Amino acid sequence: MEAIALVGFMGAGKTAVGRELAAALGIPFVDTDELIVATAGPIAALFADRGEAGFRALEADVVTDAVEAAAEQPSVLALGGGAVLSDAVRKALEGLSQVVWLKADPEELWARVAGEGSGSRPLAVDEQAFRALLVGRAPLYREVATVVVETTGRSAPDVATDLAEALAAGGRGTTHRRQRGAPR
Repeated sequence: MEAIALVGFMGAGKTAVGRELAAALGIPFVDTDELIVATAGPIAALFADRGEAGFRALEADVVTDAVEAAAEQPSVLALGGGAVLSDAVRKALEGLSQVVWLKADPEELWARVAGEGSGSRPLAVDEQAFRALLVGRAPLYREVATVVVETTGRSAPDVATDLAEALAAGGRGTTHRRQRGAPR
């Protein structure tokens, strides 16, 4: 079994799918946002205290360490939505053979994060800004992904089951397998 990294925008289902996928595969699950919270405190407070640039520097360190550890001990990693903004993170992800972009329609992503209540996601307070972030990050998710999985209208258990089956079959099935960085 190899390490699997899940990337995607806020609300795509990285944590929920990651937990289900790790359980299905019998390997550990690591949420890099949870690692950040455990070591440095709540993400919203980190944004307030350090600014986005300070948070991103901390995130890049935590994520690159987690990716390196996963290469040694396979696990399912759920990366924060903005982790791919870091050159170091994108470079570290090149060392993994399975990087899955969990993708959903903007309307569904917004509905998912807006339903969590205000304050839980510092960059999800305005829908127009949220959509602009998604447009800006999509090329980075595409760049690092080896597999693209659509999560719109699907439950985390269904996505995880299909993904586990597709990965076991070499990427065939409901996922779309492609060469890293290739156009969609």
